[in-house]
Amino acid sequence: MKKLVKKYFTNSITSLELIALSNLLKKSKNRKYFEEYTRLDHDLNFAMRHVDVEAEYLKIEQKIKSLEKPRKLKTTNWYQWAAVFVGLVGLGYFYTTYNSQNEIDENSIILTLDNGDIKVISEDGTGEIITKKGQVVVTQKRGRLNYASADSKDKNVEEKLVFNELAIPYGKKLQITLSDGTLVHLNAGSTLKYPVKFLPGMKRQVFLNGEAFFEVAKDTKNLFLVNTSEVNIQVYGTKFNVNAYKEDQEIKTVLVEGSVGIYGQNKKRTENIVMLTPEYIASWNKKEKRMRVNAVDVNEYTAWTKGYLIFKVRTFSEIIKVLERHYDVAITNNYIELNNKRFFAKFDIETIDQVLKSFQNSEPFVFKKEGNKISITKPLNE
Repeated sequence: MKKLVKKYFTNSITSLELIALSNLLKKSKNRKYFEEYTRLDHDLNFAMRHVDVEAEYLKIEQKIKSLEKPRKLKTTNWYQWAAVFVGLVGLGYFYTTYNSQNEIDENSIILTLDNGDIKVISEDGTGEIITKKGQVVVTQKRGRLNYASADSKDKNVEEKLVFNELAIPYGKKLQITLSDGTLVHLNAGSTLKYPVKFLPGMKRQVFLNGEAFFEVAKDTKNLFLVNTSEVNIQVYGTKFNVNAYKEDQEIKTVLVEGSVGIYGQNKKRTENIVMLTPEYIASWNKKEKRMRVNAVDVNEYTAWTKGYLIFKVRTFSEIIKVLERHYDVAITNNYIELNNKRFFAKFDIETIDQVLKSFQNSEPFVFKKEGNKISITKPLNE
């Protein structure tokens, strides 16, 4: 509930999560939690703010109703219309199954097909995902989705650009091989929209909200492009990490190998592109609309793909966000002075309790854990 409220007020909530939030708010006790979280969550700057829960609930219901009428959407960009339409058709199907059968849990990995069908994906599953018409869309082996192998099995794939969308909840990760052989590692709390099949003569374009590590298949004829909320990453066959969560203040691109060009969506690519070299990070500040480039240890930013976390002199406020996504917990830090404290740490198999106790050894604080909710307070003797 707290996670959904935070996403709602930071405009980072997905349509699927909006529906889940609406269902929770049908219960009066959850509406009390809604008001409490917005009032006490210092990260959202809602302290002392009064929130009209009933009014917000009506807004949410109106937004959901608008999702059921995709033909009324208007846009000058044909791709945006097509992508949104595909997503909304899928949401209509999800809305029916979610409310009538309660089959889909918010902690599930969700694959939305181009025809609107919703598939629940297991992290370590094996098999084939087949449409109602019997068409193999994608295969899965040892947890990795593979569109390249599915494409080779089905020679009747329509020669038009159609999109699937993969949504990863907190606490989970998944790998996906796109139709051109590009391997993508998707981190917790991320969504990737991509073509089922890349078409010759067209850019290989994908859309990311969250964090992903790309190992892009080389193709000199067809450019690979990663779109985020504010910047585009132009790729020339390479390995790189993109951190582009909507709720974060920066979009960070770290290059491991090869070459990438980065530019703001509202900028002219030819005049404003920033070329990145290996072992450098490009950080786009959303508020200032500026990019800065620095040398980094790439291992800190790619360790998550190997199952562990590295923090090299990172602020506690930054660390909290990573921990929430990695462990699927909601952390409320009431010890405000702790936010700017910097830590150096590395974790792999530790539980969230062990991680927090490790930080306590460097900077004393008190934490209380109830289910997946954690509150941090200042020590009584300080």
